[in-house]
Amino acid sequence: MGKQVLKVLGFSVREQQFAVKTANFSFTVKDGRELVRDENANSGELLLAKLAGSIHAIGNLIGKTLGLDLKSIQIEVSGEVNLKDLAEEDIQQFKRIDVMVKPTTEASIVVLKEWMDAVKLACPVFSNFKEKTPTVVTLVKEYDQVKVA
Repeated sequence: MGKQVLKVLGFSVREQQFAVKTANFSFTVKDGRELVRDENANSGELLLAKLAGSIHAIGNLIGKTLGLDLKSIQIEVSGEVNLKDLAEEDIQQFKRIDVMVKPTTEASIVVLKEWMDAVKLACPVFSNFKEKTPTVVTLVKEYDQVKVA
């Protein structure tokens, strides 16, 4: 049986907006509401976009609470599905979901881990995904240090 990997890339844009791009569509979300939508959207891609958008919104909210200066958040979500399950509009169509979160901030990796743990606990969409399919989150911190070693 064939497998396919669906991917979604989302990133912060002006005024707390979140831009989402996939192989088939792109749109922008502000305050949890779609601003622009492409009719070519695949249901699996929309589910992954919903997860990315929710992590972004909760991440910004908790970031403000913790006093983090989050300049932007990039979120990549990929999900493996069997080709026969592509017509389903359910989280359970995914065999596995990987989420990579890349915040742009001066905060230390220790503070960012605390932030990410709080986001996972507070995000209802993440909880729903994790309940129904293996969902792994990876936090990536980039450093601008020139003289590291």
